[in-house]
Amino acid sequence: MRFLPSAKAALLACALIGSAASAKEFKMLPILDKNFCPNIQVGVSMGYMNLKNISAAGMTEGIEISLDCPVFTLPWDNLRQQIMLNHFNSDGVEMTNLEFNPYYLITLDNNVEWGFGPGFGVIFSDARKDDTVFTLQAGTGLKYNISKSVYTGADVRYQWTQKADLSTGYKEDLDNYRAQVKIGYRF
Repeated sequence: MRFLPSAKAALLACALIGSAASAKEFKMLPILDKNFCPNIQVGVSMGYMNLKNISAAGMTEGIEISLDCPVFTLPWDNLRQQIMLNHFNSDGVEMTNLEFNPYYLITLDNNVEWGFGPGFGVIFSDARKDDTVFTLQAGTGLKYNISKSVYTGADVRYQWTQKADLSTGYKEDLDNYRAQVKIGYRF
């Protein structure tokens, strides 16, 4: 997999910030605690995706499920695991993107949160020939809590991929960026 130095730097920065933030208290496997509450949120999204090395750009839509991280916690309970499933179909390229993104959240005021983090995933593509590639990504977003149960937000992220076999003898990566808006419900 080909990754730019900026991708490595972004992922390293997220890891270092997370490590520094957890210096006060770090709890492994909170999911095993009898009082663990995952605070599940489910949302729908739509936005714009542009593939860097292929002439393809257009609308993308998806769903997002997020929960408090079941693997470890930070002192201020601001690490969330986002699982995203997005679909893109434009300019002869069709792909479904499954992503896992831990997000570090910072509360800006009572109703606004800013989050950022790395992620990994897989793209199932169908561009003249089926192919599946693995991904790494870095993203950021804002979330506005409309009420205790309803939220809206906006995210941007860049994704680096392996090369996909798009046609006989032709391989190209599916590196892309995506900007999207979302609305969801907190259970």
